[in-house]
Amino acid sequence: MEINSESLRFVLGLKIKQFRQNEGMSLKELSALTKLSISYLSEIEKGKKYPKPEKIAVLAHALNRTFDELVSLKLDDELNPLTALLNSPVLKEFPLQQFGIGLADIFELVNDSPSKAGAFIRTLLEISRGYDMNVEHFLLASLRSYQKMHFNYFADLEEAANEFREQNKLTGNKVITQKWLEAVLRDEFQCEIHYDDFSDYPDLQPLRSICPAPRKIWINSKLYPQQQKFVLAREIGYRFMKLKERAETSSWIKVETFDQVFNQFKVSYFAGAVLIPEQSIIEDLTVWLQNKHFDGKALVELMKKYDSTPEMFLYRMSQIMPAHFGMQKMHYMRLNHKLKTNSFHITKELNLTNVFVPRSIGPGEHQCRRWAATAGLKQLAEHPDPLNDVQVSAQLSTFTAQKQTFFNIAIVRSKSLSDQTNTGMTLGFLIDDNFKAKAAFWDDSKVPNSEVNETCERCPVNDCESRVAPPSIHRAQKKQRSRERSLSAFIERNK
Repeated sequence: MEINSESLRFVLGLKIKQFRQNEGMSLKELSALTKLSISYLSEIEKGKKYPKPEKIAVLAHALNRTFDELVSLKLDDELNPLTALLNSPVLKEFPLQQFGIGLADIFELVNDSPSKAGAFIRTLLEISRGYDMNVEHFLLASLRSYQKMHFNYFADLEEAANEFREQNKLTGNKVITQKWLEAVLRDEFQCEIHYDDFSDYPDLQPLRSICPAPRKIWINSKLYPQQQKFVLAREIGYRFMKLKERAETSSWIKVETFDQVFNQFKVSYFAGAVLIPEQSIIEDLTVWLQNKHFDGKALVELMKKYDSTPEMFLYRMSQIMPAHFGMQKMHYMRLNHKLKTNSFHITKELNLTNVFVPRSIGPGEHQCRRWAATAGLKQLAEHPDPLNDVQVSAQLSTFTAQKQTFFNIAIVRSKSLSDQTNTGMTLGFLIDDNFKAKAAFWDDSKVPNSEVNETCERCPVNDCESRVAPPSIHRAQKKQRSRERSLSAFIERNK
């Protein structure tokens, strides 16, 4: 078992505390036997100090244990889950520091009640195995949590993008060209750029880019020009912000460290902020929000203005709207729809609300087919329009159980890397007093209102024309609540 010095101190402290309590001995009594101060012994038990060998020998004698029993990394059955946790790649890679937490803080929590902590950790490990969760799930979930903490807005990354634009005299609303980005990568950062459809490697064709060496980048030639620009801007971001640790591919084939995940997030944010400048989009959105009626065509024109894809523009809105318009109760979601199937897969999601959980809650559950993007993707598949490859719509989505309504903006389009897959994005805002004050179109009568839920299995709506699975979980929960009420009534009557 690999273990670092911090974990080594913790295991020793945990053992000494357990052995002392098994002997029915107080810290004061142990201090008297060992001639070590109470404060020093307390620091040892908390994992803050690791004593010299001669002092460990004194402690072992006082606790009626051998030296090897104390220094061994083996824990008894009651504490074995802690060994698994200490050796877990999840703990090793989880970005505690991003949340202001140190490993010592975790140890201190466990130290107070190791047996209960062990049981709790065993439960977590069993859950993770049951849901086939690995390090990737935890790292990407931690990134989403970090984004939520900051409402998806990062001033330092905005500043880096502005600094890059200023250094390169990118003023006003002039569109950055692909050739200009290529020149910066080649001339300033000495990076070779290659375009390839990866046809010799079919498994790699879904990837947008591959970076096999620090100064080489292969970009998928099947991408839209706007997508290729985004990849180039991301690569500049790695170099401009001097981020060394990175993944070799644009999409995750294997997640190894949180730094890889976090750095990829940083350069993606940087690229969006370079291509769609902060102050410029604030001004444009301010004007757009003043419309009395929802104007999807105006959004399409803004995408053209910044030469961006719908995905890039809508996600940029998700960064700007919470910070500059106070619309912090927001969610963003991207789905893929494989044509000729009824399968919709969430590929990206950020939820700043506690109203619902966009991702499937359990294995095999089916996301609501009334969601704005889902409905739009179904429409696009049934009635493709070659002359209108980007379709924008709006929907008032009222969640049945929570009785709260979102104003959802949905954009659907054909996906560039697969002729058999379409992509849909949703950006939704909870309709609260702030949204009503900022968005003049919040009560546009032409925007349809749809009753929605998280998944078909959890949905109580009886006459849903889009249902693809029976409400099995809803029925089970309803039956359980009925049983609880009956039991309560029986007990009350027969006391």
